[in-house]
Amino acid sequence: MSEYDAFADDFSATRKNPWPEFDLLFPLLRRGDRVLDLGCGNARLRHSLPETMIPAGNYFGFDLSQELLQHAKAAFPNDHFFRGDFGKEFPFGADNFEIVTAVASFHHLLSTSEQHQFFSEVSRVLKPDGMLFLTTWKLPKKFRWRNLGRRNWTIPFGSEKRPRTYRKTSARLLRSLAKKHGFVIQSCTLERDRNFVLIAQKK
Repeated sequence: MSEYDAFADDFSATRKNPWPEFDLLFPLLRRGDRVLDLGCGNARLRHSLPETMIPAGNYFGFDLSQELLQHAKAAFPNDHFFRGDFGKEFPFGADNFEIVTAVASFHHLLSTSEQHQFFSEVSRVLKPDGMLFLTTWKLPKKFRWRNLGRRNWTIPFGSEKRPRTYRKTSARLLRSLAKKHGFVIQSCTLERDRNFVLIAQKK
């Protein structure tokens, strides 16, 4: 069970609008691409992908939260949604997608081995020259002291302060992982002092 299942309705209500970082993804898309969205949640990203560009049925969402997937399926009944852990082997064949996205989900991989598995699997399922678009949090400074010295931070969500756990990351780490798994880095930036954004190509 995902920790998000306990408050999926409240969480989904806060994930309606597109993030500015999506503007960095749009130039990568080509008409008819197949998109795999890792940690898709309620399919927030899908709302920003017009069906004239990514037709119904060409979007594949993958998430651990059954409750959030129900929101996604209700909104996009003609797309494909799968429940699973993206820190393990993906249930998709090799060379299957032009684009793999991971929007605000990579920080939920809480060990180095899961992070390596993630990049290995993304490389496997991407077609040659396919693109990875990944955003992950720069963890807020206001939570630093309570998590001092920890790689995995606990941060509360909502009025009930429900705990969520995140892995601390950096642009340097993202570049290193991508290179080790054979990706060519197009860019790796910090946007709005909130999100690291990695764009990398499979070669």
